[in-house]
This record gives sequence, structure tokens and C-alpha cells, in this order.
Amino acid sequence: MNADPDMSSERLTNLYRHIYQTAMRGVPICNDALAVEAIGFRRFGDHIIGVVVTPWFANLVAVAPDDAGNPRCFPDSVRLRLRFPAGDVDFSVSELEGFGPLAACSLFSPMSEFADHAAARAVAQAALDALFDPHLHEAPKERPSRRERLDRRALLGGRRRTEPQELERHEKAAP
Repeated sequence: MNADPDMSSERLTNLYRHIYQTAMRGVPICNDALAVEAIGFRRFGDHIIGVVVTPWFANLVAVAPDDAGNPRCFPDSVRLRLRFPAGDVDFSVSELEGFGPLAACSLFSPMSEFADHAAARAVAQAALDALFDPHLHEAPKERPSRRERLDRRALLGGRRRTEPQELERHEKAAP
């Protein structure tokens, strides 16, 4: 893939600025202290990943560009799941007029809790940093073996449940 993350970032910024200046201007859910900005766009596997901050949302976005940098369709036209170092993330796939196929995962909407654009930018960057942090991924927990499970009596008595043979041995040893 020869697609440039900066090209996707710039196209999305210009498109959402236009949407803000036309369709979203004056809409009550917009936080006019914020600007439109594409943050931290980078290659990740077959995708370009970043966060788009607007006065009405902050979304993690994924674009699957072709060799010329144009967005191509996703295998599933509704949903995309990507595995990041911090774990799996589900995206909703849609067609963005003037751009093409885009997968988005909402981080914040509406944006009323942000005092200024610097705060929104910092949170967007922190979200990306966390996404690529392998230490945040929880390994699947193994089910305890039957032997390690607690039953009510053992829980109250402070002992683990034992297998029948061990139970007989304990009962014979008890006075």
C-alpha cells in the first residue's frame, strides 16, 4: 500500500470543515470552541488509522486505501473489527459523500465537555496512544479447574472444594 496517511488526513479535515461550515453551523450539539482536525493518522496493516475531531464528535477512523490512495470498500459493508495491540475495536462502516468508504468508532459525541480544542486534541492523541499500547490488552482468563472452584461451604470455611478422594481423607483425619 503506497497510500499516504497525510493525504487521508487532509481530505477528511477539508471534508468535515466544509460540513461544519454548511450543514452543521449553528446546530446545538456543536461546541464552537472546537475546530475540525484529523489527528495522528498512520498506517496500520492494510488501513490508515487516526482520530477525526469535529465540534460535534471525535471518532477513531479507519480507511482502507488502494495503491493510489483512494478509499476502497471494506469486506463487510456494515462492520469492521480490527485487532490493535490494546485489543479488538469494532467500527461501523459507511460511505462518506465526497470521500468514499470509511469505518468509524465513536469516542465522544457530543463534544460539550471539552473546554477548548487543545483539550480535545490531547484526548484524541491519548486515545491513539492507548490503542497502540500492548500493556492495556487483557489476556483471556482461563476458567478455574473444578478443583480450584469454591463451593459455598468451602468459601465460608475458607477451604477449597476437593475431589471426593481427598474429601474422604480429610473427613477421616478430622476428630
